[in-house]
Amino acid sequence: MLWLSNAAVLFFPLVFLSGCTTVSLNAGFPEVGALVEERSGLQVFWHNGTDLDKQAAEKLGWLLENKLTVDDAAQIALLNNRELQAIYSDLGVAQADLVQAGLLSNPIFDASIKWPIPGGGRPDLELAAVMNFLDIFYLPLRRRVATARFEEAKTRIGGLVLDFAVRVRTAFYVHQANEQMLELRRTIVQTLTGSFDVARRLHEAGNITDLDFARERALLEGGKLALRSVEVAVRRSREDLNILMGLWGKQTAWQTDQRLPEIPQQPIQTEDIERVALSRSVDLLHARQRLVSAGEQLGLNKATALIAESHLGALGERTEGAWEVGPVLEFPIPLFDQGQARTGRAAAELRRAQQEYYALAIRVRATARAIRDRMEGARDRALYYRDIMLPLQERIVHETQLHYNAMQLGPIQLLRAREQQIETAVAYIETLRDYWLARGDAGQIMNGRLPASVGIASAQTGGSRKMADQAGH
Repeated sequence: MLWLSNAAVLFFPLVFLSGCTTVSLNAGFPEVGALVEERSGLQVFWHNGTDLDKQAAEKLGWLLENKLTVDDAAQIALLNNRELQAIYSDLGVAQADLVQAGLLSNPIFDASIKWPIPGGGRPDLELAAVMNFLDIFYLPLRRRVATARFEEAKTRIGGLVLDFAVRVRTAFYVHQANEQMLELRRTIVQTLTGSFDVARRLHEAGNITDLDFARERALLEGGKLALRSVEVAVRRSREDLNILMGLWGKQTAWQTDQRLPEIPQQPIQTEDIERVALSRSVDLLHARQRLVSAGEQLGLNKATALIAESHLGALGERTEGAWEVGPVLEFPIPLFDQGQARTGRAAAELRRAQQEYYALAIRVRATARAIRDRMEGARDRALYYRDIMLPLQERIVHETQLHYNAMQLGPIQLLRAREQQIETAVAYIETLRDYWLARGDAGQIMNGRLPASVGIASAQTGGSRKMADQAGH
C-alpha cells in the first residue's frame, strides 16, 4: 500500500538517527573551564578515570611541597575537592536531558487474539503498531527548551566554581590571620607572665595591695584563655581548608607563611566597579539564560496546548484466514484539558524570571558599591593602624622605658605599655584580615559573581534549580 511505503521512508531514517544518538557526560565542561580560567586564572579538572587524573595528582603533589599561597590553595581545591567534582555531574544530567529531548517516542505494539465461542474454530488475530507522529513536529521545540536549560546549567556551574574558589581564598586568609594572631597571643601571655612575676615579688615585699595583685593575675588568666581560643581557631580554620582542598593523611602537613600579606601599594581600581560588575556578571548571564529557558518552555506549551500527542500507525486483523490491513489514528479530544494550566504556568514562570532579572541587576549595582566602600574603609583603617597607631605605641613603649630607667615609673607600667602595644598589633591584624576579605569580595564581583556573603548566589542557584524542576512537570 502506498501510504505504508511513504511512512516507512520517513520512519526508518528517524529510527536510525535516534539510535545513533549518544550521551557525552563531559559535554559543556570545556566551556565551564574556559569561563573559570578567564575570570579567576585557575584551571578546573574533572576526574574521569583517564591519564589526566595522574597529571592532576602530580600537580597536587608539587603544590603541596612548598609553602602554600592563597592561589595555590584555590588551585588545589579545584583539582581535588570531591564535592566540586560531584557538581560537574550536573552537566551530564543536562546533556542527557538534551539528548532525551531529541529522541522520538518509542512506537507502541499491540496484539490481541480472540477465539470464537461457542463451537471453537480458528482464532482471530489483531495486530497494531502506532507511534506519536506529532513528535516529529514537536522535536525542534523540545530540543530548543533542552538546549536553553543546558546553557543555563553551564552558566550555573561556572558560577558555583567561581564561588567555590573565593570560598577557599576566604578560608585561607582567615587561617593566616588566625596563625598570625596565635603568635601575638603567645607574646601577650609571655608579657603578662613577666608582669605577674614582678607583681608577685612586689606583693610579697608589701609594695602593692592585694587588689592590684589580683588584677594582675586576672589579666594573666584572661590572656591564657584568649590564647587557648586562638589555638582552637587555628586548628578549626586548618581543618576547614583541609575539607575545601580535599586533603587527608600526610597531605594535611602543608604550611603557610603564617602572616597575612601587607596592604598593596597600588589599590584596586574601583571607579568603574559598578559598570564592570554588570558587564561581567555571571549571575546576570545565568538570569538571562533562565529567561530564555522560560520563553522556550512557554512556546512549547502553547504549541502542544490542545493536542500534546497523537498516534498514527497500522492495524492488521485476520478473520477466517484472511488478513485485513489499514491505518490507525489516535488523538485526544481536548474537551476538559485544553492546556490552559500548563500555558498559564509557563507564562507565570517567564514573568517571574523577568522580574528576578531586573531585581538582580539592581542588587549587583548596590552590592558593588557596598563592597567598594567596605574595602576602602578596611584599607584606610589598616593603614591608620600601620602608619599611626603602631608607631605611636612603639614611641610610648620607648618613652616608658626611659622613665623606667630613670626610676620614674615602675616595672608594671612598662609591662602594661608593652601589652597595649601588642593589643594594638592584634587590632591591626583583625583590620588587615577584614581588608583581604573585602578585597576578595571585590575581586569576586568584578569577576562576575555576587559574593556568597550577601546571600544572593545561593538563592539564585536554588531558584533556578527549582524553576527547572517545575518546568519539567
